[in-house]
Amino acid sequence: MLDEMVNSHYDQLNENDLYIWQYIYHHKSDCQKMSIQELARTCNVSHTSIIRFCKKIGLDGYSELKIHLKWSMKKQFDFDSQIMHKVADELKETLDIMENKDLDQVLKLIDEARRIYIYSTGEVQFHAAQEFNREFAYRHKIMHVIEGRSELDTVLNNASKDDLFILISLSGDNETIVTLSKVLEKMHISTIGIAMDNQNLLSLHVDEFIGFKTSYFHTGFQDKSYCCTGHFFLIVNMLFLRYLEYCSLKGE
Repeated sequence: MLDEMVNSHYDQLNENDLYIWQYIYHHKSDCQKMSIQELARTCNVSHTSIIRFCKKIGLDGYSELKIHLKWSMKKQFDFDSQIMHKVADELKETLDIMENKDLDQVLKLIDEARRIYIYSTGEVQFHAAQEFNREFAYRHKIMHVIEGRSELDTVLNNASKDDLFILISLSGDNETIVTLSKVLEKMHISTIGIAMDNQNLLSLHVDEFIGFKTSYFHTGFQDKSYCCTGHFFLIVNMLFLRYLEYCSLKGE
């Protein structure tokens, strides 16, 4: 499967390759009908970048990539009951990490920030950002959830080194959030990233990173894939509890 080919060659992939793969992964049906030029325009890269990506993951070229896409579209997927055990184990692992991981620097950034902004990509991530704001309000830490690119531009024009940005993404390779992390890095503004723990680009450009393991699996309906996103809310819940503990110890 293409997923396995990409994972086995992950270390050889650069930012362009990851953007190409993210688009292909989430638009398999569309890509099956696209010419290499159309895919290149959609991903804002050259057609030679598409060819290089194909070769890096072990394919002869774009034609072979489309064959693999065709196979994946025809394959019938049955739900594996073992997936429930795997998802439960992954959620337990996230809970264990948030209970035992050294988060002192993360908590210090939250505690000392003059203003805290949260930027997220995706609907679930946006709800997690709102949950951040709701829970930390109990300790009078107001977190401003940024809605949309225009508001982000306004915030960046007024942001300072005393502020903190929390960046929430699923893959950690979303182009917008990775670009934002690089901008904040150049502005010397502190950042905390939250995303899947898969050697993603976001983790390379934030001051502190909280990652979690989650697996995509097929739902049994056409070629639709799903992954558990409850990790975001576990992280928010546990981070708030750890912050209460941090404040208590600081008071002593």
